Amino acid sequence: MYSDDAFATMLLTIALSADRAEYARPLNTAEYCRVLARVKASAAGRLGALLRADISALMMLLGVSEEEAYRLYTLLHRGVQLTYALEGFMQKGVRVITCFDEDYPPHFRARMGNAAPPALFFAGERALLNRPAVAVVGVSGVKTTPEVRESIEGIVQGAKDLGYGVITGGELGVSRVAAGLVAERGGVLIDVPAGGLLAHIEDNPARELLADGRAAMLSLEHPEALFTVPHAIARNKLVFSLAQAAFVFNTDGKRGETDALKRGLCDWVYAYTGFAANHALVSRGAQPFRRIDAEEFHRLSARWKTSFSEQMSMFDML
Repeated sequence: MYSDDAFATMLLTIALSADRAEYARPLNTAEYCRVLARVKASAAGRLGALLRADISALMMLLGVSEEEAYRLYTLLHRGVQLTYALEGFMQKGVRVITCFDEDYPPHFRARMGNAAPPALFFAGERALLNRPAVAVVGVSGVKTTPEVRESIEGIVQGAKDLGYGVITGGELGVSRVAAGLVAERGGVLIDVPAGGLLAHIEDNPARELLADGRAAMLSLEHPEALFTVPHAIARNKLVFSLAQAAFVFNTDGKRGETDALKRGLCDWVYAYTGFAANHALVSRGAQPFRRIDAEEFHRLSARWKTSFSEQMSMFDML
């Protein structure tokens, strides 16, 4: 199913255990980019060529130390373990998408550049990622007031009317409310949980939507990894990058919303003024809102860009 380049990407970057108990630590995105650049400048030419290299060859080809070459060699020779892991994931409806695959979401390449993840865990309908979508953003543990629920209803209904998907982080709170309304009203859901993908796809409304072909689920983390705040910060970059517009209902100020504004990961970010911590987002450029109904959603959507700007990145020459 995978090219040598894609398989090498998975070997180098994917954790094979939920607790990251590995013989060698997988490469993070920045480390992967550096290795990829060295490969392209070397006689190897392609990442997949490293699968046949020993430690000495890795040192010569990439100009790395023996210690680093040993790490790369160890990662690249997890093929048996990775194959078993992939088979186990597929039996549960989860597969891996890499930056070398045709169905890798183009939004990440355009918006995140070299920070785009080399590999992702995925479940559901891949084609749903090609349609425009809006994000509903919030942290768990914050009470969803009637006013907030009315606005989420307006967003979900407006999104369905205009053919937009609804992106959430899959957490309790506004994300779960939005997902439930999508299931109820016949919309499309894109969930990006910050851990626990396997458990998430077994719970409603995700399970119901997946069965109906109305959902796509993405995760950066091992499908059995637990939710953590660092996972949520990394996850939110994907949420904003996928969205034409994002509606932030509440934040603890630690989930990357400010960074998304600064880096332009999403062209239109709206912040609910009924939550005090959102005032900082407004001061940094988010558009304030108090109430959104379907009619207001339709009006706002006329402003949103329908295509993502192109940015040069490592992916342009894959």
